[in-house]
Amino acid sequence: MYSIEFSASSEKFLRKLPKETSENILNKIYSIRHEPFRYLARLAGTNLWKLRIGKYRAELDILIKNRIIFVVRIGHRRNIYSKAH
Repeated sequence: MYSIEFSASSEKFLRKLPKETSENILNKIYSIRHEPFRYLARLAGTNLWKLRIGKYRAELDILIKNRIIFVVRIGHRRNIYSKAH
C-alpha cells in the first residue's frame, strides 16, 4: 500500500473548498492507495499522473521505490492544466 503526501498548495486548495467537496476529493485520493495505476492516466509532457475526481483533477507524482503518492496540485478541471507550476 502506498502512503499519501500533500504539497502545501494542494492542502491550501482543499481548505478553501466546502467541507463536503474536500472530503470527496480526499476519499478518492485515499481510495487509490492499493492499486494507484489502475485509476491514473499519464499527464502529457510531464512525469506526473492525473486523477479525475468529478469536476476536479489531482496531479500526482508516484514514487514507486518509496511507495508514496505525492499530491502535487489539485484544481478544477477548467483551469488546473493552464497554470504554470
